[in-house]
Amino acid sequence: MKKKIIKTCINYLVLFLIIVLVFSLGMIISYSLPNTRIRNHIKESKDYILAKDNDPIFKEYIKNDKLDCFTDLLILNTSFNKGKTEDESVIIRAVENSRYSEVNGNQFVSLEELMDDDSIYNNQEYSRYWHGIQTILRPLLLFLNFEEIIFLLIIVMNILLVIAAIYINKNLSVFHAIAFVFSMIAVGFFIVPISLQYIGAFAITLVSIIIINILFQKNLEKYLPYLFFIIGGLTVFFDLLTVPALTLGISLIIMILLKNKKENNLNIIKTIFEVIKLSIIWCISYIGVFVSKWVIASIVLKRDAITVAINNILFRVNGSEEYPITRFGAISENFSFLINNVLIALIFISIIACLICMIKYKKNIKDMKIIIVYIMISLYPYVWYFVFAGHSTIHAWFTFRLQAITIFAILCILIECIGIKYKSRLIEKETKKIINN
Repeated sequence: MKKKIIKTCINYLVLFLIIVLVFSLGMIISYSLPNTRIRNHIKESKDYILAKDNDPIFKEYIKNDKLDCFTDLLILNTSFNKGKTEDESVIIRAVENSRYSEVNGNQFVSLEELMDDDSIYNNQEYSRYWHGIQTILRPLLLFLNFEEIIFLLIIVMNILLVIAAIYINKNLSVFHAIAFVFSMIAVGFFIVPISLQYIGAFAITLVSIIIINILFQKNLEKYLPYLFFIIGGLTVFFDLLTVPALTLGISLIIMILLKNKKENNLNIIKTIFEVIKLSIIWCISYIGVFVSKWVIASIVLKRDAITVAINNILFRVNGSEEYPITRFGAISENFSFLINNVLIALIFISIIACLICMIKYKKNIKDMKIIIVYIMISLYPYVWYFVFAGHSTIHAWFTFRLQAITIFAILCILIECIGIKYKSRLIEKETKKIINN
């Protein structure tokens, strides 16, 4: 037993070192790419870039479709790869992730000045994040302008959504596939591919769903802990603290759904402990990879990047005098962005339909112990909001999307109320009706 634990710890340590090494090399290679072509392709889309704004598309009807143009411009600003001086090394640029900011910090003005004046160099660094998006964005900018990249991302993200839904439909049911797609739509997935800031966590989530389904198909569930460790690391690498826990929560729900179907009548205690174990593994990777960037930055830049990062984290946890917050206020603020008339109507219809089916087919509550696990996972967003109250209050207009976990979990509970065998019967019955008519 002791040897097995030691071996497992060594495996995770090796995996962690590989992740950090791959991420570091990825950033260095990305920043080594020819800057002239990249900058010219950004400039090609100047009018499109500077015309973007943060206003919601549907205004008062749907509150949750607001773009994060500020951060998108910041990401493009960083893509210029100007460095703080002309002779700054590639390694320092890859670690420093510097950008140019005009006096008032306006990103629209900053990027416009950067595009128009080649003599400008960066004056701010952003070393506490990995900025993994640059390993995708800068290579694409060699061949495409920003508008073309957004078009490509829209296609890729929607294809990933369809593939994930197909796998869920195939391995679970059409009801679960609809529930998943609905949870994505409910948090404004349609706006995600348009914003560089939002893509990271959602892309990782969709790919994770596909991989988890494949692992279950091939009876390779023993690799799930390692997968969750990798997911945690990838989340740090690509996400700028938008909805990082999304990659954990949705993946856990999919895993439990598949496990419940495969084993039939899961041991609830063991399942809860497995959810806790995988959550801890994800957190260890997430925190470890985050801290590793601070350590690397401190070593390479020869200044204390760790203290700067910790102070920033404390602000995101507690807020400040300028941005006073409360824990439950953060939860309330995020919940307010989720609720709109369209969502309320759809949820109400879904609940009524499921309750009717539950009563009609007399589903026994005692047979549905698994819903305890779904309830537990559904609370993950609110735990995140409670802990990171400062960040979750100030940026509630995009952190609210984390509640896709809650929506998906609740819908899975409602589906459980109907019962798997009854769902099959309902589908057959409705299909016969359509054929006969």
